[in-house]
Amino acid sequence: MGVTFLQANLNHSARAQDLLLQSMAEWDLDAAVVAEPYAVPSLPHWAGDLDGLVAIVARPGAAPPLAIKKRGNGFVVAVRGEYAIIGVYFSPNRDLPALERFLDALGPEIRRLAPLKVFVAGDFNAKSTAWGNPATEPKGRKVEEWALAAGLSLLNRGTAHTCVRRTGGSVVDLTFATPSAARSVSDWRVEGGVETLSDHLYIRFEVSAAPQCQAASSSRVRSRFPRWALTRLDRELAEEAAIVGRWSLPPLDGMGVDDAADRLGDAFTAVCRAAMPSVGRAPPRRAVYWWSAEIAALRAACNAARRAYSRSRRRSPRDEERDGQLYAV
Repeated sequence: MGVTFLQANLNHSARAQDLLLQSMAEWDLDAAVVAEPYAVPSLPHWAGDLDGLVAIVARPGAAPPLAIKKRGNGFVVAVRGEYAIIGVYFSPNRDLPALERFLDALGPEIRRLAPLKVFVAGDFNAKSTAWGNPATEPKGRKVEEWALAAGLSLLNRGTAHTCVRRTGGSVVDLTFATPSAARSVSDWRVEGGVETLSDHLYIRFEVSAAPQCQAASSSRVRSRFPRWALTRLDRELAEEAAIVGRWSLPPLDGMGVDDAADRLGDAFTAVCRAAMPSVGRAPPRRAVYWWSAEIAALRAACNAARRAYSRSRRRSPRDEERDGQLYAV
């Protein structure tokens, strides 16, 4: 049985934690590794470390249950079925010797979990060109050496920043896996266009029951291109979503063709998501009890504004005034 994972850093924000739980329900995810949670509830599907710095949360009521194996300072180990998850958070305020001691404590836990498929995920606050930063710092070099000695494979792909601030971005949220687990992973990605209410972006990936090379050749693999149930279109909701989307859509006159197409595509996708269900093998979208159509519409507008700001930051030459206006939106 395959599983779907989410990885996040919430900066101890209650609102960010609420939004994370809604995203898990909406995307029907199986488990999440949460660095700097707001709180770790005393619930069977939550597992936290000794310091409240990192947690693992599973879908409530899902089988197999989450079994806690070890709690440490800045890490927690849990097992769910054939998968072992180690959630990690290392503060940027701690020095290199502290990082060495921290990694030394993780090594034996990884060896004890064999032959399960092991994932080590979290915010290491270590920078290296190996996972997309422009330079390698001493902490990044130490994490590289540790992962190599532990026999772990890096799942990060590309150079998309996982932490984005106005002063710049970096890649500090990392995902490692043992070789048997890494072969089963597909579609690791940074969700750059999704609001998190944190300066860290979500990371998502899927783990198939069969190795990825076999799963790719299966006839059951389908396209990720979205399809919508037009017969269940809510025209009134579509109109409301279109109005909300128009608020964040800038004038297209003078804009490049590619940028204009991206903007319109984002707006149309948001309207479709709000007004009718998708079709395919994905399960129906769900929500936590307090979620509403009004909140969903506001988030669609917020996501569109985040994408506009992200595009502006990537343009050359930079326009600080334009970036500031889009950031305010």
